[in-house]
Amino acid sequence: MAFANRISDLARTLAQYPTFVTVMDNKVDVRTKEQLATLSAETAKLEALAAEGDTAIANGTCKDPAGLSSRLDFNASQISSLLTAFAAQDSERLKSMSIISKQKFDAYAKNRLGAEKRFSDEVSTLLSQEAKAVAELAKSESGKPDAKPDTKPDAGTESPSTPKPEDRVKPPPSKIPSVQDTISALPGYLRATIPEIVKKYDDAALSTQSKSYADAAIKLGVNSSEAVRSYVVLVFTFGPDFLSSTTKITWVNDIINNPQLGTIDQRILILRNAVEMRRKLDLPILDAA
Repeated sequence: MAFANRISDLARTLAQYPTFVTVMDNKVDVRTKEQLATLSAETAKLEALAAEGDTAIANGTCKDPAGLSSRLDFNASQISSLLTAFAAQDSERLKSMSIISKQKFDAYAKNRLGAEKRFSDEVSTLLSQEAKAVAELAKSESGKPDAKPDTKPDAGTESPSTPKPEDRVKPPPSKIPSVQDTISALPGYLRATIPEIVKKYDDAALSTQSKSYADAAIKLGVNSSEAVRSYVVLVFTFGPDFLSSTTKITWVNDIINNPQLGTIDQRILILRNAVEMRRKLDLPILDAA
């Protein structure tokens, strides 16, 4: 399957839905020009990422299948996070509408918003599928011998150097980092990802604190390396209470405590994407609303 082409097809289908409605003779945007530009840019970024996966799958090889698979999986929730950020913008943008006008707007906008939800779900499914397909490349590559052995003996004799099947050296399996490997590598990752935030820590303190936060993530139920990294980055950036199950930040609570959004790993990744979207859209992050 050409995943990038499929995402492009889905985007063209979504574009057929009107982006404004008329309420009591007034034109009201369902999606503003700025929101549409942001959605278009994110879609283009995901298409480019999917194209990387398409190339790797078509070639049957990839320089870093684990890394590409992780990026595909991480970005699977990107459109969903963007739509969540849009909803926060819309709530503020439309709060001056009367109750009756808002009810009419909701009814008229239902088709467009429903199409966006389907688009988000299908893109997420595609990228998750592609992530799994790319991850399989690591397994298939690890089973390829460097060269085909010549096991044909000389006529009438058997070469003493001909290896028996059980003696042939098996290629080592592809090394995929474990969660513990990820925890050990956290200090370097944090210094590269959020240097300004962790610069006050020396190496020993950063190692201790990052391990403490990673242990908290695992205690919460996080299983994947990417989710552990995301959890630790968020806690270093916004403090331990940010990801508390009793957080008073409404939009964070709506994600972290909503099992319908997936596993805790998926919710952590959605939350990190949502933070990035709110930054891009100049929406508050630590406000209770």
